[in-house]
Amino acid sequence: MHIRSGPATLLAGIILLFVALVFVAGCTNSSPQTPPTTPVYTPKTTILIGSSSVNPQILVVDRGVTVTWLNNDMGRHIITSDAGTPESFTSPLLENNHRYQFTFTVPGTYGYHCADNAGIKGTVIVNK
Repeated sequence: MHIRSGPATLLAGIILLFVALVFVAGCTNSSPQTPPTTPVYTPKTTILIGSSSVNPQILVVDRGVTVTWLNNDMGRHIITSDAGTPESFTSPLLENNHRYQFTFTVPGTYGYHCADNAGIKGTVIVNK
C-alpha cells in the first residue's frame, strides 16, 4: 500500500483536524450552568392561596424577610393589606401559579385579605 503525500494531502489533513476540533469544541460546555428559572419556595416564607383560605393563616417572620404569596387556586386573587397595618401592600392580579412578594421592613402585625373574597385572609407577624 502506498500512502500519498504532498500539498493536497497536507491540506486535507489540516481541514480534517480543524473539523474535528470544531466538533469537539461544540460538544463541551465550559460556561457555568445557570440556576433553574423556577422559583424555589420555602414553607417558612411562603403563603399558599387556595380557593377559600390561605395556608398558613398566621406566618411569623423576622424583619427584612421577603414573604411570597403563591396562588394555588384556578381562580384569580389580589392580596391586599388590611387598613392600619404598619406598611401597606397590594399584589397585582394573581393568576394560577403566579406569585407576589413583599419584604417586611417594619415590625408589627399585618392583616391581609383577598380583595375579591373577604373569606380569604391571614396574618403576618413581623418580629424586630
